[in-house]
Amino acid sequence: MVGLSVKFRRDETKPILCLVSDQSVNTCLQFAHDHLMPAGNSCEELLLSAVSGYIINLRPQQASVKPTANKAKDVAKAVDVQAKKLKGSANISDSSSSGKKEPGEAVPMASGRGELKTGVESAEPLVLEGIVHMTLESDYRERGKGRDQTSAVPKRVEAFAPEPWVLEEVKRERKPLLHLIVIGHVDAGKSTLMGHILHLLGRVSQKEMHKNERESKQKGKGSFAYAWVLDEGSEERARGVTMTVAVAHFETPKLRVVLLDAPGHKDFVPNMISGAAQADAAVLVVDASLGAFEAGLEGEGQGSGQTREHAQLVRSLGVEQLIVAVNKMDAVNYSQKRYDFIKASLHSFLRQCGFKESAVSWIPVSAIDGENLIAPPSAAALKSWYSGPTLLQSVDTFEQPLRNTRKPFRLVVAELVRSRTLGQAAISGKLESGAIRIGSKVLVMPTGETATIKTIEQDGEALHDALAGDSVDVGLTGVDPAVLFTGGVLCHPDYPVPVVTRLEVRVLVLGITVPILRGAQVVLHGHHAKESATVAELGALLDSKTGTIVRTKPRCLTANQSAIIEIVPERSMCLEEYSQFKALGRIALRDGCKTLAVGIVTRIVSTQ
Repeated sequence: MVGLSVKFRRDETKPILCLVSDQSVNTCLQFAHDHLMPAGNSCEELLLSAVSGYIINLRPQQASVKPTANKAKDVAKAVDVQAKKLKGSANISDSSSSGKKEPGEAVPMASGRGELKTGVESAEPLVLEGIVHMTLESDYRERGKGRDQTSAVPKRVEAFAPEPWVLEEVKRERKPLLHLIVIGHVDAGKSTLMGHILHLLGRVSQKEMHKNERESKQKGKGSFAYAWVLDEGSEERARGVTMTVAVAHFETPKLRVVLLDAPGHKDFVPNMISGAAQADAAVLVVDASLGAFEAGLEGEGQGSGQTREHAQLVRSLGVEQLIVAVNKMDAVNYSQKRYDFIKASLHSFLRQCGFKESAVSWIPVSAIDGENLIAPPSAAALKSWYSGPTLLQSVDTFEQPLRNTRKPFRLVVAELVRSRTLGQAAISGKLESGAIRIGSKVLVMPTGETATIKTIEQDGEALHDALAGDSVDVGLTGVDPAVLFTGGVLCHPDYPVPVVTRLEVRVLVLGITVPILRGAQVVLHGHHAKESATVAELGALLDSKTGTIVRTKPRCLTANQSAIIEIVPERSMCLEEYSQFKALGRIALRDGCKTLAVGIVTRIVSTQ
């Protein structure tokens, strides 16, 4: 918020204008000049208090910054900004003509009410007993207040051209990188399955496995030894369930794989969504045990289980390639009849989710016995009827999606990390587009701070650069760690990601029992971000097959309907239109432990 009060001294007729703001010096100067300077000599002085701890004494022909005491600090830094004299309608400051901006530096501004270069909207004054109050909506995030915010007009994405070094790196031969997420109902054996594969591939030492076996037996959880390869948290091991998305790496003959082991419990679906936002392909693990498969699909009479919900979510988040791993086949004596029943039950449902039949593989496995994981099955009961590929061979057939290296840089913050090599301001995430290298300038959104890439690491190995599709840990310099948080976005300084306050989305309503009404309170999930939100408008009902409008302004939305709606998050979010950046244009609406709808951003109605 930017608040303005105009007060009159008792002994003088000239007013003093006090502008209190949580914005940067540049933004305050822009706002003051565009809205107040036309008053000319009616202002004796203008005091702007910015979050950086400065008080700016703005006079008609010069701008200076004086140090002042701050509530949080006794003394703030002093910065002097000398502005050039006005010449007609020329700018009050030309300090950025060199193309370089320093903290606290005034930006060029038109003397009249011309085009705004910061996107600041005009505000009408409200006069009350000699005191004028003006407000400027800004929705500045309290998680970190920017000290060096950009005020440049964003460029159109279509105008972006990658730097020459990026084109050279793209030409370099690299082993394709694939992000693989493992999903499924709770207790389906996801962590055990992938932990056993990592052990067989040599990614887990025999010493570590012996330790896991010993400790799991001591706690009465002997069958969890392989799961503990990925479930490293003490609470996860005590409860026997995965709670966060575990990350591991391995290689197949053709691919480098980033493994994302998602939690299956319904309480941790938001974490699963965060992991699925990074995924290129998925392994859906189902439990072949009698009753367990049915519970995962139907939810034990309490709505849909996580087998159903996870499949719907990963497809809505862009995953097109899928392996269905029918696990715990040893519990049913490797019965072909049971395998065929599970395949028939899931086949039509996966088609409804949008998976193409040619993109889905079916693999019978036993995670605990290691059957059909990286080597052909040895169990006679399974060999008698199955002669297809192993799970690892099937993973090796996945294709790497096209990478957007020719679009502006975007990296969604998946996690905050701490290490000696990366420093205090460090994050982990996947490059959705563009490229970075050590020394690159980036913009931290939604706070708007500028930072410099200090270090890049991948699986503990130092890199000089990273391209779209790479999952990396990044150390930053020149930025306060407080402005970094999960769901934020690092982006190209000249092509910032929109900070959205209202958006239009096209959604597919899932199997809900209570209709969605205008004004409904939901949780909006987009990539790694989630915010409480309100369904502000029900725009139109659509034909689910053709996409044509069936009815405008419906009263409510019910199960399996497709619609256009408008959503207002409580706090601004970094999102893009799906047509511009697919990864940042997918959303899900949830309430409690249920997913209500999935969809894509069709239009950004308003931004910060």
